[in-house]
Amino acid sequence: MAPTVQQPTTYIPDAEIPRIDGGTWKRTQQGTWTRPCSGGETGVSYNQNVRDGHTELTIQVPFNINLSTRELVQRFRNAWLVSHSRTPEIAVQLSTGTELPQMMKYEVLHSDAEAAAWMQETFHVVTDQNAADVVNMTYNRRMPTKGKRNMMYLVAGPHADPQNPTQHTLVWNLSHAVADVYSIVQFLNHFFKTVTQVAGDRDYSVSQIDYSGVVGRLPISPLTPYQEQYKPNQEQIQQAIADAARQGDMYNSKMGQSVAMYPEEDIAERDHKTHCIRLQYSLEQSRALLAQLREEKISITFATAAATVLAVKQTYAKGHETGALLGMTRNARRWVDTNGQAGKIPAAADCVFLWIPFEQQWFQGSTRDSVLHIARAIRKELGPHLVSPHYISSMNFTSARAVEGLAASNEPTAAPCAPGFSPQGALGLERDFESPTASIQVHDFIHTGRQINDSAWVGMFSLWDRITLSIGFDGKYYDPAGMDTFMALTKSNLASIIPRRFKRGITSRL
Repeated sequence: MAPTVQQPTTYIPDAEIPRIDGGTWKRTQQGTWTRPCSGGETGVSYNQNVRDGHTELTIQVPFNINLSTRELVQRFRNAWLVSHSRTPEIAVQLSTGTELPQMMKYEVLHSDAEAAAWMQETFHVVTDQNAADVVNMTYNRRMPTKGKRNMMYLVAGPHADPQNPTQHTLVWNLSHAVADVYSIVQFLNHFFKTVTQVAGDRDYSVSQIDYSGVVGRLPISPLTPYQEQYKPNQEQIQQAIADAARQGDMYNSKMGQSVAMYPEEDIAERDHKTHCIRLQYSLEQSRALLAQLREEKISITFATAAATVLAVKQTYAKGHETGALLGMTRNARRWVDTNGQAGKIPAAADCVFLWIPFEQQWFQGSTRDSVLHIARAIRKELGPHLVSPHYISSMNFTSARAVEGLAASNEPTAAPCAPGFSPQGALGLERDFESPTASIQVHDFIHTGRQINDSAWVGMFSLWDRITLSIGFDGKYYDPAGMDTFMALTKSNLASIIPRRFKRGITSRL
């Protein structure tokens, strides 16, 4: 799915150096804490509020369990209640308006009546719909909960997947302001383990929920441990902000020369509607692809980004382009411990834009050669952005400029958009969860989200060695058939790396 970051903003010469702290949780009354959003959290939350829920996420996980549906429902309810304390980011409330600063709020549950009200709003059992329809519903409306609190759906078999009537599906709807793909997987591992451990024959009471130390489990910004660990001086902060400002200058100066995705011309007549495309390689193809990339000494991240850039060129090029502006996500986990003593950081990603100048010879050979040439160029251009943690000190500056841009703009127009790529890595989702009383087998992980935006980013992850490509886009700006073709090209371009004997079933058409 497209990330939550906005395109870079231009430099403001007399801009003051903003605060670089991540905000502090403060108790406002018994059992209630608040803090201002910080860094990317601000831009994400604000963007969701002014763009009708843009980038609210939905996660879909099909699974089997050796219990009756009645006991499964009871265990899910109890596990969700336990999570209110153990993983409190699921219950954090966010601002829903345009006020600044955007705020976070967390309230413990003081009574069973409060727990019942929270459960009624955020936990739903679905027995008469399939999981795909529930997922589609979640990403074609904004989150209806108080403060955009997370929602959990248990879609029970046999309707969850009519082709696999014994399977059930977890559907989790959440705000990107308090999660990224890494913390999403961490939560799922925790939640499924909890399901195997909690009681399945009775409702838990709030008196059984341990809130001791909960403030230390509340989500924090990457800025907090960064400041404590690296203690940036004024020169380092100024340099980081100058680098962020140059991103805006570079974006604006190169956009006219870049390959780009072009929205439909009749967007005024088209309605907003989220579409999600998911393509996979077989396990054999995935392993062959990774083996070939190891021989070429190129990571799957750079190869997939290159396949995306090439697909944009193949689909949209008009002949004047001299290179590609490419947005790529990066993660502060490279520099700070996101599960450390300072607190948990569930949202640590941001975005950087690169300029990839084309060389004519890159496109005169095979598709495989083109992908490898572009991949090496992307690696070279991204490298300087990964050598220092101090970009983190510019997060408040970047987010403030993004909010200013959103506040000053109306609905996006049909302007060309630079390609974007979100590498999500090898997911650490466990397959099996067992206790003396329950056993769960997880079958898949499907990552989708709400798109009310003219920018469509390609995502890639591997799960249990199998590679998945995905994109989410708004049908107001892009035609689904055209995006099917674009994603098939992206998949085919990346597959050009695979030896021929493994390629059966991979074409540039769906």
